[in-house]
Formats: sequence, C-alpha cells, structure tokens
Amino acid sequence: MARSAHDKKGLLSEEALTKFRVELLVKGTIVIGSQTLFTQDELARINQLQAEIPEEEVRLGDAGDSHNVFVKRVRVDPPGRSPSNVDGAAPRQIIDLLERKDRGFALKTILGASSDYVIRRCQLHRMPPGSFVGIHLDAESDPDFEYSVIVQLAQDFEGGEFVVYPSAYEQQVFRPPFGAVLVTTCRLRHEVKPVSAGERRSLVYFCSKRSGTNRRVIESSTSGHEAS
Repeated sequence: MARSAHDKKGLLSEEALTKFRVELLVKGTIVIGSQTLFTQDELARINQLQAEIPEEEVRLGDAGDSHNVFVKRVRVDPPGRSPSNVDGAAPRQIIDLLERKDRGFALKTILGASSDYVIRRCQLHRMPPGSFVGIHLDAESDPDFEYSVIVQLAQDFEGGEFVVYPSAYEQQVFRPPFGAVLVTTCRLRHEVKPVSAGERRSLVYFCSKRSGTNRRVIESSTSGHEAS
C-alpha cells in the first residue's frame, strides 16, 4: 500500500528515503527539508539540553586545518579509543534523541547501510560573526567516518554557507534553513564560510558502520579537534 510522503512523526516515506539515497550517491551531499527528520519539539529539546554542556573555542582541526568556532562536545572518539559520551545527562539525552528507532531507520535507508550505523562523534557548533570552519576532510579525524549529518539550529544569520568541493574544479554551496538536515560524505573536502551577521548554530554528528576504536594514526605532536 502506498504511503504519503511523510508519516505522522514527520519522517519520510520509504520511497522518498530511497530518492534521497540515490541523490546522495550521485552528488555526495543532500539537504532534507525542515521538520522532516526532526520535529519542532525535538529541535527545541536539543536547544534546551545544549545549554547544560560546557563550550570550548576551537581554532585548530585534527589535520592542522584552521577554524574559528565554539564547540560543545556530546560524544567523542579520540585516536585509539572507542566512541563515548561526554559526562552528564544532557549528552546522553541528545544521543538518545538522535538514535530514536524511526530516525535510525530513516538515516540507515538514506546512507544505504546494511546494518545500523553508529554515531562515532557528536557536537554542537556556535558561530558568531567572524567565525568560520576551514577547508578539511572529516575522514582525517577518523578513517571510519562515512557520513556527517548536520542539523541547522538557527535561522537569523548571514554568511556561514556550507561549501563542498567534489573536485578541484567545482564547488557546491548550501545554506540549509532552520530545522533542515544536510548529509554529506566524509570523503569530500568542505568548509563553512565566515558568518557575517547573527549567529549560526548547528548539531553535527558523524556516522559509521564500525563501532571500534578510532584507527587514526597521529603523525606528529600537533593535534586538535574536528569541526564541521
């Protein structure tokens, strides 16, 4: 029996999920519209929970890339260690929300996973005017990162475009609206352009089929934290 494009919880039908899967395979990056994977109430709950998590300023990425962004850690996976939630009730509750069964099924279909994916890393980003995320490759933070999922949590800002570079000769520019979800492969270089006004806020998590230790090898004494 055919189903409508959206079910009562706002998640997409299997037909629509499959279309997104094909688009992701072809383009490497997709945007899923507002209140589709996350409801208004869930976005409000994430915003409420994030207020309880400490914030740090990040200026250097894992591969030496330059950033200027404020980050709140929810789940981390340092080299040589398995993913783990940051201490506190708020990180655990955010992960529980992200791993809700129906949302897990939706993303599993979009990502084309043969088994349930694992959230290896999760964090919240706040970008006031002048903030940016330099060009980088997510897989350099963890070679098992397959896809990043970025939930837009703000709407009143200018600049801050998410730019993907599929090759040395092309770029894709995205500015997802509030509540939309951008999904991109971790094998494409990308950046977030400087914010010129307002404040850009997002929830970012990295998905993989592998749940073991982070197999990244640190080649020098310089290390940092990933931002996307």
